[in-house]
Amino acid sequence: MHLGGKFERLARVLAVLPVLFTGLFTFSSISLAGDGDLSVPGSDAKLAVSPNSKSVEPDDLASYIFVEDRITLEFMTGAMFSPSGIGPVVPVYNYQQNNVRLGWMLDSPDSWGPQAGIDDPLRGNFEAILEATGSYVWYSYGTYMVGVTGLVRYNFVQPDWIVVPYIQGGAGVIYTNARNWSNQDAIGANVEFTPQFAGGLRFLLEKNWTFNIEGSFQHISNANTSARNQGVNAYGGFVGFTYVFDKIWSD
Repeated sequence: MHLGGKFERLARVLAVLPVLFTGLFTFSSISLAGDGDLSVPGSDAKLAVSPNSKSVEPDDLASYIFVEDRITLEFMTGAMFSPSGIGPVVPVYNYQQNNVRLGWMLDSPDSWGPQAGIDDPLRGNFEAILEATGSYVWYSYGTYMVGVTGLVRYNFVQPDWIVVPYIQGGAGVIYTNARNWSNQDAIGANVEFTPQFAGGLRFLLEKNWTFNIEGSFQHISNANTSARNQGVNAYGGFVGFTYVFDKIWSD
């Protein structure tokens, strides 16, 4: 079976994930039996139990979610556009992208550093992210990209905030069929590299869910492993949801 056909099917599978993820968010219902306040390991947040319900929600969502060893599963969907006005002038290259991200929070906001003070505007924590990405190219050369990306995110966390800003950066590797279009010099190899950075906002909906918006810049090139390597510099935006797992292991 042709390798490109396998990757194209993978891109199509990633394209249907928004429906599955939205369904999971819509129909999820999280409850916990018991009464009173429950402390959260690794944070100052407490879980408040309504006297008329068994539903458990923390008083401070930010302090509950952003703690060391918290695991998250995130889905983001959006679109990227080029040229961006940065770098060589290349043909238009626009693509719709879906990203599935597994996150691991490396520390808690108060754990270390000069920004650990509770009133410091830079207070926050680091999060390591492994991303699987799939893109459909709608204009003008190539039809798909699939790959993996490693990211490091910094969340700006203040107690009682329900909107948490973040910045992130990293790099990845993709497989694409754009090189088969010989009328362009931007992408000249099947395997290309994708350094990138982004900034966004996480809206804390409840202790297990956040809604996210993100602006991103991505570069695509092959580090001169091909004679054609003008590269693509694209900008765009994403929206999506994050599922926040309860602590998987104890401190």
